[in-house]
Amino acid sequence: MKKDYIRNKIHDIVHHDATAGVLMIIIALIALAYSNSPYDINYREWLDTKAGFIFGDFTLKKPILLWVNDGLITLFFFSIGLELKHEFMEGHLSKLSNIALPAFAAIGGIIMPSLIFTLFNFNDEFAIRGWAIPAATDAAFAVAILLLLGNRVPSSLKIFLLSLAIFDDIGAIIIIAIFYTSSLSFTALLFASLSILALAFLNFMRVQRVGFYYIVGTILWFSILKSGVHATLAGIITAFFIPLKKNDGSELVNDIAYHLKMWLAIFILPVFTFANAGINLSSINIDSIFSNVSLGIFLGLFVGKQLGVFLVSYFCIRLGIAKLPYGANYKHLYGVSILTGIGFTMSMFIDGLAYQGSNIFNYANSLAIILGSVVSGIVGFTYLYFISKRHRAKFL
Repeated sequence: MKKDYIRNKIHDIVHHDATAGVLMIIIALIALAYSNSPYDINYREWLDTKAGFIFGDFTLKKPILLWVNDGLITLFFFSIGLELKHEFMEGHLSKLSNIALPAFAAIGGIIMPSLIFTLFNFNDEFAIRGWAIPAATDAAFAVAILLLLGNRVPSSLKIFLLSLAIFDDIGAIIIIAIFYTSSLSFTALLFASLSILALAFLNFMRVQRVGFYYIVGTILWFSILKSGVHATLAGIITAFFIPLKKNDGSELVNDIAYHLKMWLAIFILPVFTFANAGINLSSINIDSIFSNVSLGIFLGLFVGKQLGVFLVSYFCIRLGIAKLPYGANYKHLYGVSILTGIGFTMSMFIDGLAYQGSNIFNYANSLAIILGSVVSGIVGFTYLYFISKRHRAKFL
């Protein structure tokens, strides 16, 4: 009985919505401590170590950091694809009336921070490549903080935040595909197209063995990796073609997402965090902290996200295009808007794409992402905590 109790508690913790966010915070602190210790050189050497394989004339060797950012994180995008498919076909976003507010809010939350970054860096051709860095929201972190508030805030806010994050992810995927694609290999794109046709055929034939989708999805990943388009898109595409349900009506996409959630929480996202959050603070000076890139990222996340999300949401509601989340008021909505400034995972990922192979900013850009995310999280939590406390006391 005691073993069953412990096993059930571990199961509940691993599958809790807040687990990934909390664990990523811990891992980020460990990475920061490690990269600023005497063992920093080992940290860098580990990330720069090349690994891969050679098969005839085909060679694939990359540093471990790129295997994490191009390979392992593809599973994160695969999980996003599964979530998107379920939400649009059967979930909260299957109803048109539920789409308007989070969709328009996400657009505002992408445009405003991008404009702020652009205002700071429009005259620098290299720096402007990072315009999309502050446009992303890390759903795992943001939801984890919202859940810490418990019943102080309406549960509808969690649904709104998750829905907004879904549209935010769609925006990030489109941005990556269009703006962060290098020179194209049409031979590789041909193989990628054939792989997509194979996935479509599997879906058309209602093939239930997910192993076939994984095999074709892996071929698609290799093809896209070699094509010049970012390989993480293979995860999204593969997820879209997996049937929503089995032939007997039981869940398929949800089952895959459920089992993948544990690996995301305890392995995939923590490894990504450890590989990307290790900033050597000794190389950062005051000038780089207050550089246009750093200011554009920080203000884009902390100011741009909250203004973009809240103002667009406010006008949509006032114009009758959408309604406030059930049981929430504008103060709650503003608090959630602040939390959307937590852009840790996706911002780090886009930062790596924008300035790939360069460390001209001496990690100041990465520090700006962390600071913008941390400040957004602390201010958002504190604001919601106190306005909810006052709101509840008013009706007692």
